[in-house]
Amino acid sequence: MRKNRNLPALLALLLCFSACKKQPVPQKESPDRQKPSPAANVQAVGAVSISGNKFYVNGKQIFFNGINTAWQKQSDYSLDFLDRNYDPNWWNAEFARYNQNRINLARIWIHGSGAYSPGIDANGYTLSPSARFLTDMDGLVQKAKDWNIYIMPTFWSFDMAKGSKATQFRNIITDVNKTNAYINNWLIPIVKRYNAVPNIMGYDLCNEPEHIWRDADCGRLDRNKVIRFLAMCAAAIHKNSSKPVTVGSMWICFNSDRYIGYNTYTGDNRYTGNNYSNASLQAQFNDPQAYLDFWSPHWYAWQSSSGPFATTIGYWLDNGNRPALIGETYGGNVTSSTPNNSGNYNITMENYYKQSYWNGYAGVCAWKNPWENDGYGTFNGIAAGTNAFHAAYPALVYP
Repeated sequence: MRKNRNLPALLALLLCFSACKKQPVPQKESPDRQKPSPAANVQAVGAVSISGNKFYVNGKQIFFNGINTAWQKQSDYSLDFLDRNYDPNWWNAEFARYNQNRINLARIWIHGSGAYSPGIDANGYTLSPSARFLTDMDGLVQKAKDWNIYIMPTFWSFDMAKGSKATQFRNIITDVNKTNAYINNWLIPIVKRYNAVPNIMGYDLCNEPEHIWRDADCGRLDRNKVIRFLAMCAAAIHKNSSKPVTVGSMWICFNSDRYIGYNTYTGDNRYTGNNYSNASLQAQFNDPQAYLDFWSPHWYAWQSSSGPFATTIGYWLDNGNRPALIGETYGGNVTSSTPNNSGNYNITMENYYKQSYWNGYAGVCAWKNPWENDGYGTFNGIAAGTNAFHAAYPALVYP
């Protein structure tokens, strides 16, 4: 190394300058990069793979001891937070309590009601994700990673078909050109961006899409066009990402051929059975990449078709040949006093997660909204289940 002969003089000048200059105040780390304490349950998470009807990480089976975060708690009760007012401090606290209660997966809605995401132009075509959305989403993903939490982003919800932009979103479903604009401009860039992020375990295309063809306030769209939209999205993800894909079906009678003709309380049983089988999806969009990798049906006490705590995966889902993650379920003990308990079900959360595992299911995400005010679940109710499961099977929660 070449020596600088003027080094002593330079050092003297620097010392003199620094003595006359106000010392800078150390800057706090950005809230989005606050790290867990050393005592937290943190380890590197690995990418999720599927073999048979189980999920694996680094060759070891994992059970998704999960929860529905749904969306960010905020004063206006909105479902929308990305591209709007993402709060890293709230997410840090939320993921911290998941970590403390052995919760390893959070199901999070991305578009929410669609009021802010995705952007749509004046002609009804989807725009590319905004810079703010990408910054927000990056922060959300990193915060989950910091706390050793997998996330399952849920892109659409039936709420979008009845919200402030209902007409635009209904048109994205029914107009193939607008479906392609959503896929090419928004969906593909997102799944490519996060393909190498291991703690995104997979993607849920839509929360309870059956409402879109069943409910008047969602437009009662043509069922075949709803299925075509989901099939096109599934194929696009498979072609541009290695992440597995699912759909959050509202009821097992729409996700299993065992329930063809089942009474759905509406008088219209035409679309009972498995709407999301390969054959069903590809009948509406002829592409071999139009398929789901795992099932994620929802279960609540009002349903008369039994539940995963009492029914094996092989019975409930025809043959049980794919993993089944219960995407939503009541977040607390189900007793005879639970409202709308159609089958007089009786199951505690401490047993719900464990018995679902014994019956062959690959995970459970019990429900709470951020306010815990809808009567369908609370954090403490869910934590009773996740802590009990971890106590019995710690290596399945953190392989």
